[in-house]
Amino acid sequence: MMPTNADAGAEPGPPSTARRAGRPRRLTIDTVVNEAIRHADEQGLTELTMPRLARRLGVGTMTLYGYVASKQELVDQMASALFADLTVPDSGDDWRHQVSEYFRRFRKAALAHPSLAGLLANGRVTIPAVFDHLETLLGAMRAGGLGTEDAVRLFYSSLCFTIGEVQWEVPRTHAQSPAAYAQQWHDLLAALDPRAYPLLTGPAAAHLGTVSSDEQFEWGLARIIATAGPHRV
Repeated sequence: MMPTNADAGAEPGPPSTARRAGRPRRLTIDTVVNEAIRHADEQGLTELTMPRLARRLGVGTMTLYGYVASKQELVDQMASALFADLTVPDSGDDWRHQVSEYFRRFRKAALAHPSLAGLLANGRVTIPAVFDHLETLLGAMRAGGLGTEDAVRLFYSSLCFTIGEVQWEVPRTHAQSPAAYAQQWHDLLAALDPRAYPLLTGPAAAHLGTVSSDEQFEWGLARIIATAGPHRV
C-alpha cells in the first residue's frame, strides 16, 4: 500500500527519529523508502538528501547505502511505491473516459503525496509502471482511432497539465482549506478599485476563488482531451 502522508494539522517540522546512543537502528528497504517519501512530501523533493534522510532515520549516511546504491535508486524506489496504487482504468471502449479517469487518479495520488508530481517534473523516473501505463493508454487511444503522434502529444499534454495543477493546488487549497483560499481572493478583490478592475471585481469575482479546485482541473482536462481527433498516422 502507498505510505500515508503526514497529517496536515500536525506541528511543523519533521518528526525526529534519532535514537539515543546504543544499538544501531534496524532498517528495512520499506522503512527507508517510506521515510524518504514523507520527507519529500513535507519538505519538498529538492530538500531530500542522503544525509538528511539518515538523520531522520537515526542512522549514519553510509548505512543507507546498504539499502540503495545511489540517490537515483532511492528515487526509483520512491516512484515504485507511489505508483503501486495507481492503476490504469478499464477502457470500456471509450478511450477519452479511460484517459480522463487515469489522470483523475494520478491527481488524487499526487495530492496525497506531492512528491509524486515532483519526481516526474524534476527527475528521471524509469520504473516499469511508467512504461506499462504509457503503453496501455497509447494502445487504447490508437484503438480508438487516434494517430500515434496525437496519442503521445495528448498523453504528455495531460500529464504536464496534471502535474502543474497539483503543484498549483497543494499550497493553495491543501496546505489550507479551500474556504480560506476563497476568502483570500475575496479580501484581495475587495481592496481593488472597481473602476480600474471592472472584470475582477465584477463578473470574474465569482470564479476566481475556485481556480484551485476539482472544478478547475476538470474544466482544463476536458478541453485538452476534447482537442484530439481520430486521425491515425
